[in-house]
Parts: sequence; structure tokens; C-alpha cells
Amino acid sequence: MNKRELLDLLQKEVQGKCTSEETARLDAWYASFDSRTIPVFGSQAEEELVRTRLRNRIYSRITADMPDLPAPAHKRKTMVFFRMAAAVLVLLGLACAAYLFRQEQRVPQPAATLLSSVSPAGKMLKVILTDGSEVWLNAGSTLTYPSGFKGRAREVFLKGEAFFQVATQAEQPFMVHTDTISTVVLGTSFNIKAYPELGSIRINVATGKVGVLMGGNALGTLLPDQQLTYHKPDHSYEIETKDGVTANAWKEGNIHLDGVTFDELAAVLEHNFGYRLQTSRTDIRNVRFSMNIISSSKIEEVMRIVCSITQAQYNIRQQVISIY
Repeated sequence: MNKRELLDLLQKEVQGKCTSEETARLDAWYASFDSRTIPVFGSQAEEELVRTRLRNRIYSRITADMPDLPAPAHKRKTMVFFRMAAAVLVLLGLACAAYLFRQEQRVPQPAATLLSSVSPAGKMLKVILTDGSEVWLNAGSTLTYPSGFKGRAREVFLKGEAFFQVATQAEQPFMVHTDTISTVVLGTSFNIKAYPELGSIRINVATGKVGVLMGGNALGTLLPDQQLTYHKPDHSYEIETKDGVTANAWKEGNIHLDGVTFDELAAVLEHNFGYRLQTSRTDIRNVRFSMNIISSSKIEEVMRIVCSITQAQYNIRQQVISIY
């Protein structure tokens, strides 16, 4: 949700015109920010003073580059202003993370030794970073990371799929970079699927909160059991509800495919079994595959399931599987 969409929703809520879906979107933004465990204000008078200042400053801040917007409604609800503040701060927080990352690139830093961990086809690998974070690499994946974290952020680079259990360090955010987007967290667990040959990147949250960035733009904030799918060809994305446990079940050898494309199925077979899947049939390439695969299965067992879905046959020659 960008600034204009956010402001439109807040205006509609003030006027009592929000639909249930729009109210839920605002609630999700507020919930993603509201993690306070101690009282913020010392007294009601102090709260009123802060609220008044907040009201006057937030609207001018968020509308500074939108001169065509109408003046704000005079009747305001207390919760609206706190939601506006929360949403703005989330946006600013993600933007600041991107800014800090860019600044780190501009300011000369002491040379750091970069390490790479690679999980070969059919194998998984667990990596423990120096900050205590744990990373499970799925088959055919590569994680590049420094020998020690310095600077404003803990940054790692991923090709493939990995599940992250990030150690909490509030003063030093953890950033995962793929070839297109970046993920920012403080302490949480989440799964990223970003194989270079696929046309999409998926981020699924198991616990905590995750911010997703593309360049200097915030795509969204994800809560547990939410998934963001970013489509590389047209730069579009959507956020939906997906079970976090199911998304990382591959750690236990259970690969759950839920309506995946032929190319994604081919990536699963290549990285987990070492076989390249191909077909010349357009109708098969248009099939969406939903199935469960046990990584310890024989490839013939997997292909029997695939062919039962496509009503096709297959043959294996060397390490290439052809469906016809």
C-alpha cells in the first residue's frame, strides 16, 4: 500500500465510508506496527498534547508531495491518527532501511571476508551465522554472507530457497537480498524462494514481521502466515494468506506444491532430484500442479504422479525427463 492509497483509506474511515475489506487493510497496517509492551504516555494530558502535535504534523508530512489532495476532514477519531502515525512510521522505517543500505554502499567500509555456502542438488544445508541466526538452505541454493557483521545492517545474499531463523538485534536489522528484492527483519522466521530461473519470488512468514523492499520502495509488511509473491516480468506482486509451516515443510523432506507452474515444478525436480524436466506440449506447460512430494522418493514415483495430473507419458534419457 503506497502513501496515496493509505491516506485515501484513512480519509474514508474518518468519514465512515470504509468497506469491511478496507477496514481490515487498515487494521493489518496498525497491527503490524503496534508491538509496544510498556505504556507510552505518562498522563492523559501528555497524550492529548502529543496527539494534537501528531495530527498537525502527520498530515502535512504525508501530503507534502501530493498538492492535489483535498484538505483533511475536520472531524477526526483518535484511533485514526494513531493508525496514520503507525502506517507512516512503517513506511518511513522501511524506507530508512533502504536508505541505510544505500549509504553503506557509498561510505568506504573495512574489507570483510565474504563466505558462501552451497547446498548441492538433492541436499539441504544448515548454516549458523556469527550473530546466532540459523539458515536452512534448500537443494541447489547459495547463501553469501560476511565472516562477521559490521555496519548498520546484517546483510546476506540468497540464490535459491532458504528458511531463516533470525536472531533479534534491534539496533542492527537483518537484510536478505535476492536478485530483485530485499527482505528486512529484526528477529523472526520466514521462508524465501528465489531461484534465478523462476519468474517469481515468494516470501512467507512463520513468526514475527517482515518488510519487503524493491529498491527504495516498500512493497509491504508481512505478518505470520502471510505470503508475498513478486512477479519479475511485470514487477507486480500480491499478498495472500498462506500457512507458514507448509511453506517450509521442505526442511523435513516434504515438498508441498500448491498450484505451481510447469517451470516451478521443473525447478523442484532439478534441484531436489537432479533431473531436468522438459516438454514440447503447450497444454502441459499451462497446467498448474498441486501435489506433495517426498524428497526421498524415487524419480519414477514422482513422475507417475505428474503424469496422472497431465494425462501424459514420460521417458528418461540420462538426466533429462521428457513428457509427451
